[in-house]
Amino acid sequence: MAVYKRSYKAYHGPLTPRRSRFLVLTRYAAGDLFQSRFFVALLFFCMLPVLLGAGFIYIANSETAQAILKLGKQSFLLVDARFFCNLLIAQAWLALLLTSWVGPVLVAGDLADGALPLFLSRPFSRTEYVLGKIAVLGALLSAVTWVPLLLLFVLQAGLAKGSWLWPNLWMAGAILLTSWMWIAVLSAVALALSAWVKWRIVATGVTYALFFVPAGFGEAFNAVMRTNWGRLLNLPYLFRVVTYDRFHLPLDFFQSFSNRAIPAAAAWLTLLLVCVLALAILNRRLRAREVVRG
Repeated sequence: MAVYKRSYKAYHGPLTPRRSRFLVLTRYAAGDLFQSRFFVALLFFCMLPVLLGAGFIYIANSETAQAILKLGKQSFLLVDARFFCNLLIAQAWLALLLTSWVGPVLVAGDLADGALPLFLSRPFSRTEYVLGKIAVLGALLSAVTWVPLLLLFVLQAGLAKGSWLWPNLWMAGAILLTSWMWIAVLSAVALALSAWVKWRIVATGVTYALFFVPAGFGEAFNAVMRTNWGRLLNLPYLFRVVTYDRFHLPLDFFQSFSNRAIPAAAAWLTLLLVCVLALAILNRRLRAREVVRG
């Protein structure tokens, strides 16, 4: 049949179920990431502290290993809330490193190549598009934060003598809650920057600047106004505050910070506001590319 005799109509065939449709974007975006050898190497690098933590847990619970290493009864061989808290904070920094590499390419490519109208012209909403992209970061950051830490928690519960699990089960909830808060902040900020900055190297630089430059302004504000509320601009500090609070630990990593630490509730509220603001900025950028289907 000649082309001019064809009549083009909308597709009315079978569709992916609505509830899982956003995972189509997640699958293809993740597939593109794993084609990069550098990304695979970076992901492996992010798991090194977890492997070291697993070795520490084994040594702390094995008298044979302690005898071979000639450690004896050392006080530092203790797997407690501080161990999991410090390991989670270390993984949070690595999650930021991973986000700075992955985040800039998730939305910027679709906007630069004019692909976003093609997505939104299908039975695909802006919400599903954002969910599909944010699920990529959610899965990757989960793989370097709460998932390995919960595996270490299970390892410690299996190796520990006596009834270690039940008195310390609350730490599993602390790991989940603080990890997902940090994942939400990183994912929302990364997608917002990816939507507005199309060059990866610039977006990576802006990501780090957003997490460190406001902290300097906050400390300058504290010095001038003789207050401590300027630390609300320091996102890594806020994450540390909520993490120490969930693990029931004193904020003693810097004496000057612990003396004038901001309330944990204020830190939680600020991190939530950062997520909402980043998603609002992202929504405004995507709305300008939305296709209206009549």
